[in-house]
Amino acid sequence: MSMFSNREEEGTKGFGLDQTPQAEDTIIGNTIKIEGDLVSNGNIIVEGEVVGTLKTDRSLRIGAAAKVKADIKAAEALIAGEVSGNIDIDGKLELTASAKVSGDVKAKILSIESGASFNGSCSMDNTVTMVAGGAAHKQAVDRPKNDDKKTETEA
Repeated sequence: MSMFSNREEEGTKGFGLDQTPQAEDTIIGNTIKIEGDLVSNGNIIVEGEVVGTLKTDRSLRIGAAAKVKADIKAAEALIAGEVSGNIDIDGKLELTASAKVSGDVKAKILSIESGASFNGSCSMDNTVTMVAGGAAHKQAVDRPKNDDKKTETEA
């Protein structure tokens, strides 16, 4: 039996986290608490508690029962649990319905499932990605300059 439900397994496939953990993956089980800086070149899966910082060049998955009080830096991430801290993701950040995030987020793509809680600011590049029916559509957005008199709604 897998440690993740079918829904969670499906959600991790796009994040480099397949159903079977690999030797280079770091797994923090639900009975583990880590305090300090956690740096990995492989995927990180958190089911327990982390206080400090989390950094990986690959994918990060935070399970529904996990509690993280840390600044996070990763290539991509799937969050289903509680996170308190700033999050910096190079690619896609997905917040599932059970996610509770408090902190500032920086990501190229942000997906927030209905029911998720997000309290903080969000910074993205000038390309907006809209996801509809599972298909992503990118559109460049012209941001008004400070000296422009018109707002986007007046233009």
